[in-house]
Amino acid sequence: MTQQIEWDAPAEVYLIDENPMPANGQVGYLRSRDGKLLRNGVFMPEGTPRGTIVLMTGYSEFLEKYFETIGDLTGLGYCVALLEWRGHGLSDRKSSVSERLHLDDFDQNIEDLEDRYERLVRGYCPAPYFGLAHSMGGQISLRAAQKHPDWFVALAQSAPMYGIRMPFIFRIIHWVVTAVTMRLKDGDSWSPIDPPMRKLDGPAVNIITHDEKRFARGEKLWRSNTRLLISGRSVGWSYTTFKTMRKTIKAKFLRSVRVPLFIGTSEDELLVDNSAHAVVLAHVPKATGKFYPKARHELLMEKDATRAAFIQDVDNFYQSVVAG
Repeated sequence: MTQQIEWDAPAEVYLIDENPMPANGQVGYLRSRDGKLLRNGVFMPEGTPRGTIVLMTGYSEFLEKYFETIGDLTGLGYCVALLEWRGHGLSDRKSSVSERLHLDDFDQNIEDLEDRYERLVRGYCPAPYFGLAHSMGGQISLRAAQKHPDWFVALAQSAPMYGIRMPFIFRIIHWVVTAVTMRLKDGDSWSPIDPPMRKLDGPAVNIITHDEKRFARGEKLWRSNTRLLISGRSVGWSYTTFKTMRKTIKAKFLRSVRVPLFIGTSEDELLVDNSAHAVVLAHVPKATGKFYPKARHELLMEKDATRAAFIQDVDNFYQSVVAG
């Protein structure tokens, strides 16, 4: 990368031997409209870029977890811009408890994207612009694309969080308890039915990928640098997130999304609701999807064959849209 990015502050990158930082990258902080410092990385390919992929991560994830994927995407000729979410990784956090994810309004994430899109993506990265989002990032990116239809030429998603996989009766209980707790307590507190699940001294429980090596790498990153840890979410985060998911899944909202959309759905999904993917595909005008057999939630962290197939499908999708 020849052009030096003007960051608001320098940012640390946490490295381990199993997870080297991709070449031609710059990492730094940009300040949001309310003063929070949010970490970002921009990585350039060798030669002339084919465009830029804005990479949007999932719940509890962070910049370093995607170094392998960033290297694959720059290897395909794309510039990659990863904009870390508020409360995640080494970006500033809102909760009074560092490892608890808290938001008063889920669409704060869209505001944080807005604060960096013009300045960083359009300011330093070559067009055309594509979106690639995982899980929670899928929810954010679809809402952002609906609000800003000129942002992405095409948007690809891995296991997007349009609903949570849980029995209907528990969904009702969760909503009632969360709503009541919001009236009785501060939103920045633990829910009585959703306590912190990830602990430094707790066991490593893998329900996200069949690739144990990639899972272990992700675990080592946050266990050896607890500043990356998110152990759970506040009752306020749950309240606003579930409320937002109900808005997004409505047919009227989905029909207003104009960006070409590709959804990757995992067969062995244990976290998000795959039936919600079908609803989105049925109503977004330019949507298509693919079902990946023998895959868990994190397609970009799966075994080589599944992961390579998904990345190739995303690349093919982008280029088909560009070709018209």
